Amino acid sequence: MKDTTGYTYFAIKTENENFGLQEFDKYLTVKPTSFQKMFEKGKVPVCTIWEYSTGNLTNPFFFEEIEKLIMKLNNHKVEFLKLKAENPEISFVLEVVIYLGDETPGLHFSKKILEFVNTVGGVIDCDIYNNK
Repeated sequence: MKDTTGYTYFAIKTENENFGLQEFDKYLTVKPTSFQKMFEKGKVPVCTIWEYSTGNLTNPFFFEEIEKLIMKLNNHKVEFLKLKAENPEISFVLEVVIYLGDETPGLHFSKKILEFVNTVGGVIDCDIYNNK
């Protein structure tokens, strides 16, 4: 049996080459689980990416994992709004990545999730791959 795996994360992206982790730290008290500076590996990544992730998941209920992620981040909503207000080039993305195995997961976004994403002016992106 092949497991269904994946992860979900909230990302803050900018194409401002001068925006580093120290700039994020000025606005945010939450620390990223991953951070990549624009062009730190040559031509990639094409933007600076601050991420807060669930980590790798195996046969998860994605809805529950997304809810937990957003509940943690909801406490920092005002910080995200101030960051965006003072740096309009910033964008927010709630990312869901699923590698399909034998289990077929459901994907649901509650009103709490949609409200958070809408309030910060973000988007939702779902990448679903066949892992068989």
